[in-house]
Amino acid sequence: MLYKKGKFMSEFNYHTEYRHCHFGGAVYLIVEGILWLLSAIVGYFGQIPVAMLILLIGGMFIHPIATTFSKLLKVPSLQKSNRLSILITWLSLTIPLGLPLIFMATLGGREYLFFPAFAVLVGAHWLPFTYVYSMNSFIVLSIILVVVGIIFGFIYTQFFAICGFFVGFILFFFALIHYVWVRKEKNTI
Repeated sequence: MLYKKGKFMSEFNYHTEYRHCHFGGAVYLIVEGILWLLSAIVGYFGQIPVAMLILLIGGMFIHPIATTFSKLLKVPSLQKSNRLSILITWLSLTIPLGLPLIFMATLGGREYLFFPAFAVLVGAHWLPFTYVYSMNSFIVLSIILVVVGIIFGFIYTQFFAICGFFVGFILFFFALIHYVWVRKEKNTI
């Protein structure tokens, strides 16, 4: 049992512990935001296949990179009794299982749908994190990402990379919100 500012850690529920140990997913959101922006920059300069590969292959490394940054930030580890990490493992599989949809959407010269389709997939992916972190802001993040994907998939289709820039900045914005939220919450405990 750990002691923190007058309370035993056993008084926390697993969701609170997960939220505190991961700053509400802020580190993951920052790493993902960097990846989206890097991919969008490369796509902006006309290297569309390379931009697609950056997001596709780079996405496989979001978890290890974010975990490394969390260790560098000396984020505390979860208690072994916290089983939410099992759910996270299953949720992480939603992206690779959804990749065939991205491939189907971009077939036949429709590369402009890559970022919008990926935005919808990532938006759906983040929705269950509302439960894991017990933070309703993930509902808002999910809705925004899906709406951005729809807007750039159906309305603003003339620019390949613009949706990637929007999603990257949205992820950074929510990373900042979650970081501040969790730091404030931890200071009041």
